[in-house]
Amino acid sequence: MKITFLIPPAYPQKKSPDRCFGCNYGVTFQQPVHILYSAAILEKNGFDVEFIDCPVEKKNRRWLDKYIKENEADAFVFFTVYLAEKTDIYWEKRIRELKENTLIVFMGPEPTRVPERYLIDEKSFVVRGEPEYTILDLFQELGKNQKTENVLGLSWMKDGKVINNNPRHFIEDLNKLPFPARHLIKYPERYFNPKLKGRPTTTMFTSRQCWGNCLYCIPAAYNFAREIEWKKYNCVKPPVRVRTPKNIFEEFKLIKKLGYKSVAVMDDNIMGMPTDEQEKNMIKLFRMLKPLKMEWGCLSRADQLQNEEVLQAMKESGCVYVDIGVESFDKKVLDYVRKGITPGEQINAILLMKKVGIEPKLNILLGASPLQTEKDIKWTVEILKKLDIDFVSFGVVAPHPSIDFYKIVKKNKWFVTPSKDWIGIDPYAQGIVDFPNIKHEKLEQLVKWSYRSYYLRPHYIIKRLRNLKSFHEFVEDVKVAFNLFVR
Repeated sequence: MKITFLIPPAYPQKKSPDRCFGCNYGVTFQQPVHILYSAAILEKNGFDVEFIDCPVEKKNRRWLDKYIKENEADAFVFFTVYLAEKTDIYWEKRIRELKENTLIVFMGPEPTRVPERYLIDEKSFVVRGEPEYTILDLFQELGKNQKTENVLGLSWMKDGKVINNNPRHFIEDLNKLPFPARHLIKYPERYFNPKLKGRPTTTMFTSRQCWGNCLYCIPAAYNFAREIEWKKYNCVKPPVRVRTPKNIFEEFKLIKKLGYKSVAVMDDNIMGMPTDEQEKNMIKLFRMLKPLKMEWGCLSRADQLQNEEVLQAMKESGCVYVDIGVESFDKKVLDYVRKGITPGEQINAILLMKKVGIEPKLNILLGASPLQTEKDIKWTVEILKKLDIDFVSFGVVAPHPSIDFYKIVKKNKWFVTPSKDWIGIDPYAQGIVDFPNIKHEKLEQLVKWSYRSYYLRPHYIIKRLRNLKSFHEFVEDVKVAFNLFVR
């Protein structure tokens, strides 16, 4: 059986969304290795697997139409985030027009949340939550006897009705999964991360889920699917699961052997659970990575970046940046959103990282709390300027139906959409909530103001120009800036 994992060209939408985090139209495209876990487990079990990323491979609608007509793929698999829903459903219908008997499979957060939207006939399926073992079971069953009723975590159709099979337990041991099938990527050099200088660059997951309880949080798309499925049946987030230092180290070695120069670790929180044992494991991992001389970066909570010994080991292992969800330096905002972190801890983490030579990359969320005011937002931007950070992103809260903040916004009738409910938006450009202290139009204006106020300072521009090492870096900086300022 031949199975094609497909990221189609955007249509009827004009932009292709990022499918790693899933909540924005990508300023840059990073390798979607979360999709390639499922490809790897199928390939390991004897299936013929292909991966096509049309936006990155520069393949348009005409090309994909021709491919669908002429290719002998038995199945197409989509990983769908909410900004890609219209595009992926369009191509699902197009595949069905051109190939009556081809299997169509969806996975990802949105199909997990509302599987009925993606099921059009008895040859379409939704793999809910963590996909690896469910998609393997599905194709093995289809290859044997066409029976799908016993495949855990699967939604399908029978006699025009949607059937939601029992959920699958989350994967306990991530070390048993094969490494993502990166060899299926045709143009690895076309993916890049502006925070990493080494090219080509890839992405990686060392754990699943964050233990935090933030009110507003939409995790990385892969973890979001896992979280949505588990909460649907258990009403709480699934537990954190972390790979062993040895298993992570082996993947880093393979990545280097494949010719990659840098790695973006995409976990919501690379540090895992806040325990002494896990901290020791991280120090062990960092020391194992040091001889590889690989450039890498990651995401973490600020309260787990308070130990200078850990940060020094991280730096010596090749870490050049850490992405932190700061959101605000206002204590009342942090308390409201259940961040569990103080402004002092955030600033201390930033200063410690700068001390050891790791670049902090900060994310600021406007409208994270109804208590927030325009003055509070501008005050946070002024603190950022004093901290002199190279990379800061600003966005507007997007209360997705699967997060706790949605219930509060819905109850208080703060949505300003025609439906008075959530719709899929780009939170870097659009707001859909009017709070008592600040309206959605003002939040949109403040995102633009924050970017311009922060990045168009003479001091910042001169600093960036001095740090550029090549004309290629300059071109990439210009592209990123253009995408940010024309949103």
